[in-house]
Amino acid sequence: MMSKKEINICLVNTVYSLFLYFLIEGYNENDIFIFTSYMPNEISDNIECIRLPHVAFVDGFRMDSLNSVKGIINNVLGYCRYFYGYFKLRILLFIKTFNKKVKVYGHAHTPFSYMFYENENSNVIEDGLMNYSWEVYKTHKINPVVDMILHLCGVYFLSAHEGLGSHVNIKNVYLTQENNDPLIKDKVKIIDIKKRWESIPVNERNKIMSIFNINIDSLSFNEKTVLILTGAFYNDNLLSYDEEVNIYGDMIRKFENYTILIKPHPRDTINYKEIFNGVEVLDRTFPIEILTTIGFKPNVVCAIVSTALLNFKESEIYIYEGEIKNKEVSALRDTLVDMVNKK
Repeated sequence: MMSKKEINICLVNTVYSLFLYFLIEGYNENDIFIFTSYMPNEISDNIECIRLPHVAFVDGFRMDSLNSVKGIINNVLGYCRYFYGYFKLRILLFIKTFNKKVKVYGHAHTPFSYMFYENENSNVIEDGLMNYSWEVYKTHKINPVVDMILHLCGVYFLSAHEGLGSHVNIKNVYLTQENNDPLIKDKVKIIDIKKRWESIPVNERNKIMSIFNINIDSLSFNEKTVLILTGAFYNDNLLSYDEEVNIYGDMIRKFENYTILIKPHPRDTINYKEIFNGVEVLDRTFPIEILTTIGFKPNVVCAIVSTALLNFKESEIYIYEGEIKNKEVSALRDTLVDMVNKK
């Protein structure tokens, strides 16, 4: 009897997790890549993929507050986008994986993650360590009827934290640091980014670089360098445009005697070249971790909130110390400070 052909599914929303997937499994053009609109077009255009709308469930199953006409409309439109994407994905994956042995990788906390809970060989890839700074929740059980309805609709958890690896079908949780949460600690596999990268054949590395539109020869850095990692706080309505820009301005003034590099978050649309004179702005779409693989060691790495700071083990880390009006961002900043202090 012939063995079934093996095929991988990679469902990720960020360039960072896509890069980690390549470190784990390498690049194979026969893999099935699934991206939402959170993935920059500059990347998804370089790889054959299934594109889906981004639909974020917040506050239970609501997508927006229901106390206004706008909120109700947003919920109706959101669910229309979700079910369109869900049934499209169901059909496409049935065609592409029929009679094949499937292994699933990526984000099990997104609305289109049903395959992680159906497939017995599923693997979670870190989407930033901040997700794992809180408790991982047990997979929910309501009652068999409700669970069956949720299953039919592709919804498997009441909180995104349940998608971080607690489900029985999730065999491995790939992280860049240890995690001792009792629900996943035995599943955690540590990724050493530099070692994994060096183990990949050169021709495959070049292909991965081309997917992220990176020309290594064009990356040259001054010895006395400060790297500022931005967030997508303005784009995500967490900080005002002026507040976010002013914070980066404070960082630039603090280190004005250094060469300043700004690496925008992939979803950050602020044009820093127009705002700040004399700074170099790197391409926003490639994962910052690639810089560590080529030996880039800035003197200082700065951010408001970004766990990418933790990749620069030989650099001074500066986390913005001033007032942050948004309580959520302020709490995330405090969590990151604790993580850095434990490093």
